[in-house]
Amino acid sequence: MMYYSAVGIRYSKIWDEYLSGLAKDPHLRIRSLLRKHNVGFHCYENWMSRNGHSIRQAKAHAASLQPEPLKKETALVPEASFVPVVVHEASCVEPHSCDILTGISLTLPDGTVINIRRGSAEAVVSFLKLYSGEGVPCSD
Repeated sequence: MMYYSAVGIRYSKIWDEYLSGLAKDPHLRIRSLLRKHNVGFHCYENWMSRNGHSIRQAKAHAASLQPEPLKKETALVPEASFVPVVVHEASCVEPHSCDILTGISLTLPDGTVINIRRGSAEAVVSFLKLYSGEGVPCSD
């Protein structure tokens, strides 16, 4: 009787590992975990049947927890892009040292991440207004 409880505990741990692995990779195969733990598939399949576990149901549940795939329109947009903006030093008026911001990282509501190495507070605010559409001049 002790043998079955130890096997049951071992198999339960493998099942839990499989479910957590499915959360990360919905295409994970249980046979790879069984191989890793030196467990035969048919013995494990019998245990799953006795305990009401189903690979198909587990994969369906894991797939329902995955985020929806990107729409075709957004799939064409590259994941990340880098557009460097460099201002010529000769055309700038040097702001006061207390107005200089360095090492700024902004995450906008649409998911865009902007990294600013060095800039004045006024320039950063002006940029954000332009980006949001508030600072766009009238086209009339």
